[in-house]
Amino acid sequence: MSSSYGWGSGGQIGRQWVDFDADQRDVMLAAAAWTLLVIASLLDFVTTQFGLTAGFTEDNPVIKAAIHQFGFAGFAAFKLGALAVVATAVLILREWSRTAAAGVVAFGSLLTSLAALTNALALHGVLG
Repeated sequence: MSSSYGWGSGGQIGRQWVDFDADQRDVMLAAAAWTLLVIASLLDFVTTQFGLTAGFTEDNPVIKAAIHQFGFAGFAAFKLGALAVVATAVLILREWSRTAAAGVVAFGSLLTSLAALTNALALHGVLG
């Protein structure tokens, strides 16, 4: 009895990447990109809160104004709004190309991850 699961040609257990069709691959890439984006957004939010509490200043003028006007609730609303904009763009783009839509989310997660990393490094004194 043959199965698509089991020992791969490289001696690895699991399903081989080449066994996935394009739709399955795009769904998996999109799910991974969205997971990374949400985690990075949460890390950016938390590290920004810690940084501002520790006396750092916010460099992004839009976020700075939102925090000044509405506190951290304004920042949270901004982050949720940014996720909604990305989601809307993905819904539009995926009609053209699911891979491109996943790429937009992946790019957003990269930028947000860099923001969270920069915050974390500044909090630990690595960046000044």
